[in-house]
Amino acid sequence: MKKVIMLALLATAAWSVDYSQMSTEELMNMRGSISSADRPAFKAEMQKRMQSMSQEERQQMMQSHGGKGMGNGQGKGKGQRGM
Repeated sequence: MKKVIMLALLATAAWSVDYSQMSTEELMNMRGSISSADRPAFKAEMQKRMQSMSQEERQQMMQSHGGKGMGNGQGKGKGQRGM
């Protein structure tokens, strides 16, 4: 069973998209259309790039893309219902 799981993980990695080869602009335009299998790699690459930017660069990027952030907004989660 462990061999099957390892093979599945290796196969997934072999066919996953290499987001490190894409520009930040391309990544920003892809948000919302990433398959669930590729989301962890996409999120990791976006976080890596955002951390390497200055505060001004991050603000400029967010403004140029409609102000849509990477999940750090004031959304209401399940714990906020009925309040």
